[in-house]
Amino acid sequence: MAVKKGQRKRDPDATRVAILEAAKTILAKDGAEGLSVSSVAKLAGVNRGTAYQHFQVKEDLIRATLDWVSHQLLDAVFVGGDLGGDPPDGLLLPDLAHLPEVINGMAEFNLRLAEYAIENPDIGRIWLYDVLSLENPRQDVFYKRFAQALQTLAESDASLDDLDVEVLAVLMLTGYFLWPVWVRAHTRSKKARKEMAARFAAEVLRLSMHGVLRADSHALMQAYLKSNLIKKS
Repeated sequence: MAVKKGQRKRDPDATRVAILEAAKTILAKDGAEGLSVSSVAKLAGVNRGTAYQHFQVKEDLIRATLDWVSHQLLDAVFVGGDLGGDPPDGLLLPDLAHLPEVINGMAEFNLRLAEYAIENPDIGRIWLYDVLSLENPRQDVFYKRFAQALQTLAESDASLDDLDVEVLAVLMLTGYFLWPVWVRAHTRSKKARKEMAARFAAEVLRLSMHGVLRADSHALMQAYLKSNLIKKS
């Protein structure tokens, strides 16, 4: 059917994205209790009937929004975010011969995750609580990729033996998504937030030497930290 002059062409995919972005904004601001399909439709600039065609009940909209956040997190933090093939660069330690590149990869990964958490503090905590509440957290695309990367680390020559990947994943993600509470209380500028992200990422690297990485990798990690760590003001 031809589109009449002055009539906007329908684009269901773009409409769905607009609805999800609006839902993310409301969810971050008001929580699940403050979200409704009608309020999201109003913010997204679509009529309620159209919104209900995409999401008939509030629970479906919340689930889809958190899945949307997980995909955005995956794209922001990992290189080449999809789940096909081998895990991407980041927490990937193939062998000791590649440690210099690997440590740089770990550092860049940690910083990207810290920056995302700091710039998206409210929706990040909502997403984290949801993931930790799932019966199978690996249903979430970001957690699945994150756990894959930690498992690769645990099975590599650079790692200590007997790492508990599940516990380590929860500890790390909890730290990343709670650190922004401190940041919000102690910073006012974007530059200060970036410095706080760098501090947190560097401390994760330092701690990894004493609970994750073998001693023969410490010299390289210490050299990286010495040259890149932003000093506390």
